[in-house]
Amino acid sequence: MNKVIVYSKTACGKCVFTKKWLEANNIPYEEKRTDLDEDARDEVIEMGYQELPVVIAGNEHWSGYQPDKLAELVD
Repeated sequence: MNKVIVYSKTACGKCVFTKKWLEANNIPYEEKRTDLDEDARDEVIEMGYQELPVVIAGNEHWSGYQPDKLAELVD
C-alpha cells in the first residue's frame, strides 16, 4: 500500500470525514497540520491547492473529501 499523507487543519469538516474514512478502513496515514506547521502549509501551496484536506497517496493527490478516490486505496 502507498504511504498516505493527509494535510488538514482544525475545524475542517472535510478533513475530519477523510481521516475517519481512512481509520474506518484501517488505512494508516500521516497527518500534517497546516495550521500548526508552516512547512506543511507551504507544501500545500506549492502543490497548487487552496482547499483542505489534501491527500497524497503514492503518485496521486487530490483535495477535498472524495470517498471514490479513498475507496481506490483499499486493497
